[in-house]
Amino acid sequence: MEVVLSWVKSGLLFGVFASVILMLSPNKSYMKHIGMVVGLLFILVMLHPVMELFHLDSSTYADYIKNFLMMEEEDDSISDSNLELYEESVKTQLMAVFKENGYPVEVISVSANSEGKIFKVKLTVTEGIQEIESLERYLKNLFGEDVKICYEGG
Repeated sequence: MEVVLSWVKSGLLFGVFASVILMLSPNKSYMKHIGMVVGLLFILVMLHPVMELFHLDSSTYADYIKNFLMMEEEDDSISDSNLELYEESVKTQLMAVFKENGYPVEVISVSANSEGKIFKVKLTVTEGIQEIESLERYLKNLFGEDVKICYEGG
C-alpha cells in the first residue's frame, strides 16, 4: 500500500511541477515542445516503480547502451568512438552503484572489446575494502566470470 501511495505522490508532485513549467513557458510555440518533453518525463516518473518491480538494474542499463551503440554497425562490432562512450557509460553507472553501497572506490577504469564485452575492470580505492568478495561477485555476475578485476591503492 505504501508503494502505491508513494507512486501517486510522485505523480502528483511531478504534475504540479510540470504545470508550473508550462505556465512559465515564454511563448505558445515553445509550449508544445516543452509539453512533449514534460510528458515524456512524466511517463518515466510513472514507469519507475514498474521498472523496480521487474528488477531493471545496471546490467539491464549496460545491455541497453551496448545494443543502442551497436545498431549503427552492420556487423556485431562497435566503432571506436562508440566503444569509448560505452565504457564511459558503464564506468559512470558502476561508480554510482559503488557510491550508493558505500564502497571506497575513487576511480574506475573499464575496458571492453569490439563486441561490447567488458573484459577488465580496474578499481582505485581510497582505503581497504572489507567486503571484497561481495564486490567481486557483483562484478562477475554483471560482466561474466572471465572479467579481470584489478585493484590499486588502499
